[in-house]
Amino acid sequence: MGFAKAKFRVVGDSDAFEGVALVDSGAWYTVIDEGLARQLGVKYTGLSVTLTLFSGHRIACREGIINSVTLEEKTAPSELVAVCSINESIKGLLKKQEVEDRLVIGVHTLERLGYAIDVVAHKLIESPGILMI
Repeated sequence: MGFAKAKFRVVGDSDAFEGVALVDSGAWYTVIDEGLARQLGVKYTGLSVTLTLFSGHRIACREGIINSVTLEEKTAPSELVAVCSINESIKGLLKKQEVEDRLVIGVHTLERLGYAIDVVAHKLIESPGILMI
């Protein structure tokens, strides 16, 4: 599992938001806090998603769609996201890393945009491709 920081921009139906986010190779979905999702105007698919944190705690989320996500210099349209209530302890940990506390970029977004994480340097690199077995 690896982590990096990256510049991002997300666009919903009613607003856009940008900053620096934590990119987590252990998270499949890009996770957006419910308050930010309301601000952006996220559309919902009607599906529920349960995320399991590293601590073993489970969080109920709603699957949503944002209009686009930009990571560094690459943009992907219509990205799936998990909309959850990010608790204050997680927000505190994100703030200590000097990243946005209402959003975490997951592997699906990372791979769609052709990035991987250099786990030694904690930086995004061009992906060598997706491993298919």
